[in-house]
Amino acid sequence: VFIHGKKGIVKAVFGWPAIHTRIGNDKENQPKTENLWLDCGARNRKEVEDLGIHIGAVVTYQDGFDELANGNLVGRAFDNRIGGFMIAEVARLLKENKKTLPFGLYVVNAVQEEIGLRGAEMIARRIKPNIAIVTDVTHDTTTPMINKNIEGDVSTGKGPSLAYAPAVHNKLLGFVEQVAKDQQIPVQWRALSRSTGTDTDSFAYANDGCPSVLISIPLRYMHTTVEMLHKDDIENTIQLMYETLIQLTPKTNLSYL
Repeated sequence: VFIHGKKGIVKAVFGWPAIHTRIGNDKENQPKTENLWLDCGARNRKEVEDLGIHIGAVVTYQDGFDELANGNLVGRAFDNRIGGFMIAEVARLLKENKKTLPFGLYVVNAVQEEIGLRGAEMIARRIKPNIAIVTDVTHDTTTPMINKNIEGDVSTGKGPSLAYAPAVHNKLLGFVEQVAKDQQIPVQWRALSRSTGTDTDSFAYANDGCPSVLISIPLRYMHTTVEMLHKDDIENTIQLMYETLIQLTPKTNLSYL
């Protein structure tokens, strides 16, 4: 791992004793926050401080990015760095293709989604959007140990996932679905109860309510350092968001009446 200290990055490893050195009940211990430690090679407090390590220093995994067989990409924090990449690509396509939209467009990469959707909550209050198109990752349920009966049937390489959910506006969802059909973009479907667990929930219920839709990209091994995506899903998700923006107008009817 990398310890981000006051003098720069310090390399370290997680410490965990070999099984044949653990005695009694310790043999059954599982790694937890309270029993893990980092070994950076220092053997006393002064050596630690001399390296610039301090209480509260941020620790990140040492890892990289790689491409596996059949168009699969692997790396850390695709959730949700890939979302930031895709919305940036949508903005690039709009500019390069010289598209003029008949409405104002905010491209937002919101922070703190994992700890309470706080970035989305703040930006929704500030810009007061009329429509929100949200993108995030979703589980590839063909991953071992995931129950399709609970999580649904979604797989990498088969297109972005659309969802029915309380926070998802059905008319806007239908609009996106029609765009996908017209542009021959493959999509997959999920049904979510209560919350989506994404920034969609903040936008949908902000201010006086905001018609919102969630376009997710399937991901394997979420919240690990080896998250996995498929190239085709990235391209199709970008294309679906781009085409949706092109076809939206101020006259698009989202009324249920």
